[in-house]
Amino acid sequence: MSDPFDTTPAPPTMESRLRALLNSMNSAILEVDTGGSLVHANPFARKIMADLPPTPSPPGWETEWGEMMIFRDAHGAPLPADEGPLFNALRTGESQNDYQFSIEHPNGRILHLMGTAEPLFGQDERVSGAICSYQDVTEVVELQLALESQLDETKNAHQDIRLAHTELSRAHNLQAGFIANFSHDLRTPLSGVLGFADLLAISSSLIDDDEKEYLQEIIDSGDALRMMIDSVITYSNILSGTVRIIAEWHEIDSIIEKAVEPARRMCNRRGLEFILDLDNAPERICIDELRLQEVLEQLLDNAVKFTETGEVCLHVKTVEDSVVFEIRDTGPGISAEAELRLFEPYSKTLVKDGQLRRGVGLGLTLVKALVELMQGRVDYVTSLGGGTTFSVRLPVVYSAEFGSL
Repeated sequence: MSDPFDTTPAPPTMESRLRALLNSMNSAILEVDTGGSLVHANPFARKIMADLPPTPSPPGWETEWGEMMIFRDAHGAPLPADEGPLFNALRTGESQNDYQFSIEHPNGRILHLMGTAEPLFGQDERVSGAICSYQDVTEVVELQLALESQLDETKNAHQDIRLAHTELSRAHNLQAGFIANFSHDLRTPLSGVLGFADLLAISSSLIDDDEKEYLQEIIDSGDALRMMIDSVITYSNILSGTVRIIAEWHEIDSIIEKAVEPARRMCNRRGLEFILDLDNAPERICIDELRLQEVLEQLLDNAVKFTETGEVCLHVKTVEDSVVFEIRDTGPGISAEAELRLFEPYSKTLVKDGQLRRGVGLGLTLVKALVELMQGRVDYVTSLGGGTTFSVRLPVVYSAEFGSL
């Protein structure tokens, strides 16, 4: 029998926890039901998307709202208001990843967004709505345009070498300042999001399977964003020459398990087979554990990202006095055009409907730089339609006496 004088507050429900999490995120969240009615818009969405209608709003709200705005895709072409990631996910029942577009408000302000949408399914496994998370990437796009404009001006100015060097140094300082500030600003809210997500995961017995899937999506997306931030920070340190290799003896099994966990989890979610072959691997290796883990994470993430069906395999073997890590996928392979800029920074692959591959385009650039710092080399074999295999060869024992690059 309950105590009528007990004033202890009841624990929050899972719905209130998830709602609080969505409302605390520095990402714009919109949700529509199966008919297209707007059922939820979190505070950050209303902050960056002017004049969003109150919820619930009936079908057709996007047309009325869109009449006040001008929508454009990633290439600047006009885009109907109902052709973004949210309604594409609702219509197709498929995930919409890294969908970039812009909104021009009546006052002339242009907002650049990157949207990732997921369809929602009812108990009958039919689409019952869709939810989308929008990231404000206006600063990134404007910086990229500014850097591109500066580069064009430098190329076309026909000034002397000293003036060209001055302009390039200024552009580099702008980029370095942006990386330092932007990465710090991203780390703080990301830590909060992943902290809340981990808290909810601890009490997973209180949520149903659908909610567990949504929670895992939050955690996976946070891990992906963490990898992007770490990539930007590492690249900045490489440019400034502050990366140092600290080699110690480690059990190779331990390094591999830490590196493959995100890729294995994503393979399971996407229905891909993940194969790990350590039969011919050495037991120990003298290497910088964190740098090797970062290299393997980048290559595995790349393999999973480009593989729609089939498998992703990591094979580790000993070859003479070296260790070879082979990451093989059954993706589409690398086109001849993409091979020309494969290791260039900020190089990304465009896909249909204006979408961009997830990431900042630094993965292979970092892999090559870090492997060379660890006295190794990177090779690859690819064929269109036949997948790609990246091979990283590193010495079993890193020796600082050979110097660093």
